[in-house]
Amino acid sequence: MEYGTVVVEMLKVFPELRELYEEELEDWDGGDPGAHNIFGDIFNPYLIKQIKEGDEVKMKQVFHFLEKMAVSEDELVQEVLVCTVLEYLGDERSLLSKAHDYMEYNTKKLSDEIEKGLGRK
Repeated sequence: MEYGTVVVEMLKVFPELRELYEEELEDWDGGDPGAHNIFGDIFNPYLIKQIKEGDEVKMKQVFHFLEKMAVSEDELVQEVLVCTVLEYLGDERSLLSKAHDYMEYNTKKLSDEIEKGLGRK
């Protein structure tokens, strides 16, 4: 996975986010909002919703996608994961605790590192 295609990859795996993505693009008047904004404004609320609803199939799909980001050789993809998704997820301990049950190895490792680095663990 590469930074230039991470949003496209997200939309392939989660086509239900396409409409929100299109709305986000309209808000940017043709400008490129970038992956951090797309993940922050669109993916994060989706992630939180999935955690709260606890749909086993969706949770596995979400966290498998995050694991693909975690193992990407593109450091910018990992940066989106860590700075935009995992930091946000760690803001609410109960959600992070539930999410930890579904995180795959590399995602969990990055999450633990960021929580330790922020002094939250």
